[in-house]
Amino acid sequence: MEMAQERGVRGLEGTASALVVGLGISGRAAAERLLREGIKVTVNDMAAQGPPRQAAEELRGLGAVSVLGHHDPSLLAGIDLVVVSPGVSPRLPLLAEAEERGIPVWSEVELAWRLARGPVVAVTGTNGKTTTVSMIAWICGQVGRPAVAAGNIGHPFVTAVEEAEEGMLLVVEVSSFQLQYAVEFRPAVAVLLNIAEDHLDWHAEMREYVAAKSRIWMNQDPGDVVICNLDDETSARAAAAAPSRVVFFSRHPHDAAEVYISEGRMLSSMPVAAIGRGQREIMRTERLRLPGEHNVENAMAAAAAAIAMGIDAEAVGEALASFRGLSHRLQLAGEVGGVRFYDDSKATNPHAALRALSAFREPVAIILGGRNKGLGFRELAEELERRASAGGVRAVYLIGEAAGEIRSALVGARWLDIREFPGLEEVFEDLPRTVMDGDVVLLSPACASFDRYEDYKHRGDHFQALVRALDLEGDQGG
Repeated sequence: MEMAQERGVRGLEGTASALVVGLGISGRAAAERLLREGIKVTVNDMAAQGPPRQAAEELRGLGAVSVLGHHDPSLLAGIDLVVVSPGVSPRLPLLAEAEERGIPVWSEVELAWRLARGPVVAVTGTNGKTTTVSMIAWICGQVGRPAVAAGNIGHPFVTAVEEAEEGMLLVVEVSSFQLQYAVEFRPAVAVLLNIAEDHLDWHAEMREYVAAKSRIWMNQDPGDVVICNLDDETSARAAAAAPSRVVFFSRHPHDAAEVYISEGRMLSSMPVAAIGRGQREIMRTERLRLPGEHNVENAMAAAAAAIAMGIDAEAVGEALASFRGLSHRLQLAGEVGGVRFYDDSKATNPHAALRALSAFREPVAIILGGRNKGLGFRELAEELERRASAGGVRAVYLIGEAAGEIRSALVGARWLDIREFPGLEEVFEDLPRTVMDGDVVLLSPACASFDRYEDYKHRGDHFQALVRALDLEGDQGG
């Protein structure tokens, strides 16, 4: 067999056989690349039907061996490398067994990194990753510097690496799952947006989750850069241990912040090669088209990353002012009868739902629920009650598996009108009796979608279809 060593693929020397665990889009992309390297590939997924089965059949046609329905350790016989998809739990016994046997375990991001032919900007955090990645790529495109957005946003990093021309900038979203199995992964610019409770159904504790996020800079050196949120205490504390230069951003002027907000202006004091240090205006924050303080933070992180890559601050601001946002991330889905509907289906944890709420001063009817990820809802419940006492919450709709858990967190709430329904269809039947002209209906579920939907996009699409079919004229309650 022709070995990877003969083609000079770093880290695959001597690798004859690989096991790819998880057949989502990232796992499939990894398997296809390994097959093209002449490596014998076995693909594995716990699911034996649906999309994983279809992917397995197609990969068999390319020469892979497929094993579905279990993760038995016998799969490791004769395996030189395990590549794990981001949707696979790091606590999977198969992965622990591989490590115990001394078999390297890589994420798809690690595999892609070893194949990359251009600089990498990596973005992680509990919330805001996809928007920030897209902002950075948008800025680069607007100033004539081609960049590819990839990673945990639906475009596998491996695929992006193969598509990108040599030297092209790669902007990649990375999750804690992917970083858990990073080995040599080293972005030139690493961005940490925030850290809040999330995925505690997969990570044993918060400390493990923070440690996984912090792996984004573990291989950096002083010539690399970390962009970090100074206002997020957990993130700022973690970044203090980075071996590279740390650039903080903040919503307020601060001696430690190099990108910050002052009197409605986003400013930078990051050094520029030809000019040195000095305050420069990036943009007025009112020019951002995306609502919410959290999107101001995302924009500051994107701006800092772009400036770190050598892009002029003023050009960064002009590009950000033209950025229109992404589907299912606080996206205006429509206005019916004077009521605006926002699709924030990507908000799959309570921290994200809190950020979405902060974007609105109008009375909000919020839709919560789905499948909980081992997280608590107390902080969200307290904020809802606080806003409701001031007339800021029209109703709280609870749907899906987690409805009971969220209702328990809301016990004792005096000001909240809480309504529980099986799903979105029933919510939309009730809305005409509840919302009024000037209200906002916000789908920001604080939960994953897998109890009823394929993913958050499927859920958001359903919400938007219901908005399009809704008629509130002359039928609003109050």
